[in-house]
Amino acid sequence: MKLTRFASCVAAAGPLIGALYGCQSETRDRFGRTYYIDGAGNWGFGVSEVREGLTRAGYQGSIRNWRWSKTLNPALDQTLGRPLARLSGVELGHEITAFCRRNPGAPVNIIALSAGTGVALWACESVKPPGRVRNVILLGSSISCRYDVRKALENIDGKIYVYYSPHDEILNGPVRALGTIDGTFDESAGLVGLRVPPALRDRVVNIPWSSRYERYGWTGAHTDCTSEPFVRAILSQHIVERGGPTSAPALAVACPQ
Repeated sequence: MKLTRFASCVAAAGPLIGALYGCQSETRDRFGRTYYIDGAGNWGFGVSEVREGLTRAGYQGSIRNWRWSKTLNPALDQTLGRPLARLSGVELGHEITAFCRRNPGAPVNIIALSAGTGVALWACESVKPPGRVRNVILLGSSISCRYDVRKALENIDGKIYVYYSPHDEILNGPVRALGTIDGTFDESAGLVGLRVPPALRDRVVNIPWSSRYERYGWTGAHTDCTSEPFVRAILSQHIVERGGPTSAPALAVACPQ
């Protein structure tokens, strides 16, 4: 009888809890929103770590996990699922536009991993006024290093930060065989950075892996760049406002052309 009564109370409280969560999210939206986009398969790498890392770094805006995989199979997402990834990017662009319309002046940022970096760039390409994106962070990107980001940059006020590592075992292995998320067999941006013309080098910041990042959990591998300490200490610099514009870490360099 007690268990039945407890279950009834929980069921009755459900709508109230949902409403409270919605109110809290709305309040945070006033300070901006950051989208996190997982890689192929949407297996959850970095979802909790990004949220915890940004929160512990003092981020006050809302944090949303954008799920785009329809298959939950990384190999399928990276190949046959490419059109769906592009479509999801367009959908996210529409959502960002609507968010900016509802919350004028609230900055939107995107952090994306692996194949999710393609979704992130396609979202930026699809944003319409009054929608804008402030900064975009690409981690272990499986998009072509030669991808043309000019259209995306038209809707980005800040910069695209590309964290890359030549030691990335996924980009060096499966992605070489399957192709990049945009359908080429170029080197992935997550291995060598984005190769952009000189005029864009102040907007696209390529940041190579360094052994100094190991203390924060990024060993140069594919997914540990989303470790909570790395998000909190390094990536948050591009998201959390501390009385001035964010800047790149000292090791940021331009990718060789």
